[in-house]
Amino acid sequence: MKQQDDALMMTPPQDDSAANISVSPLSLYSTHEQIDIELRAPHEMPAYHWHGQVEINLPIGGDVEYIVNGNRVSIRAGHIGLFWACVPHRLTDPGCSHNMGIINVPVHQFLGWPLSRELVNQITHGAVLQSNSANLVSEFELKRWKLELQHPCESRRLLARDEISLMLKRVCLDGWSQMLGGGSDKPIKQGASRHSQFYVGQMLEFIAAHHDTPLTMTQIAEHVGLHANYAMGIFRKVMQMTIKQYITSMRINHARALLSDTERGIMDIALTVGFNSSSRFYQTFQRYLGMPPNQYRMLLREEHN
Repeated sequence: MKQQDDALMMTPPQDDSAANISVSPLSLYSTHEQIDIELRAPHEMPAYHWHGQVEINLPIGGDVEYIVNGNRVSIRAGHIGLFWACVPHRLTDPGCSHNMGIINVPVHQFLGWPLSRELVNQITHGAVLQSNSANLVSEFELKRWKLELQHPCESRRLLARDEISLMLKRVCLDGWSQMLGGGSDKPIKQGASRHSQFYVGQMLEFIAAHHDTPLTMTQIAEHVGLHANYAMGIFRKVMQMTIKQYITSMRINHARALLSDTERGIMDIALTVGFNSSSRFYQTFQRYLGMPPNQYRMLLREEHN
């Protein structure tokens, strides 16, 4: 168990002049957040940002273009775009879209909905998905959901949440396209129970609350009152990845944003995102991206100039 524990050690991030860039994606989780809806004209973002919810985008009147971790992604008008927003992203071209619905769903609610495990697997691994069908939801419905989610009557709020869940259920039935890669090549384990989802939600929240302190698998398991091996097993079943893989992927997400949006040195970035040595950072980055971090930065600059 000591070897597993050591692999999860995290170091505190350093400060950065850009407030969002200094926030680790690992910190972005709360079981207390509610579903939030915005309905507004899309606009170009000057830099990457991220947050902890699953984001649903519905551009109206025209296609919109994003850069997600250095990759250009276009969401077509009237279609549903879907991704876990802890992946650094920014909208770069609102096109002719005059309005866009933006629905942010807390991860614990998303994991608890009766959706395709393949869709959930792709989302938790950083994929950007788009519904094959257009016009699965109207502008009128988005406005109604926005109002009902703020309604004083809990039954009204629950109805809006259920209807949003059913919208994604329709995406599962009609099919979706993967606009940006993600997902595991391993077989999908079906039927994660509410019991498992509850404990995984608690583990994600604990990791978020302690992301800037040394953290071990034993501590995570003890927090939720489970044996470490059992805790790791249900995390893997729900998230389709290990806790170590989750922590590492969030670190790499953060590093990619810093490489893109700042001039900070590689060693500085390595320490900021939680690696204890530049060699470990180089090795892990190479394994995830197929290139060293300095080459990744150079390619981004060439593409965006």
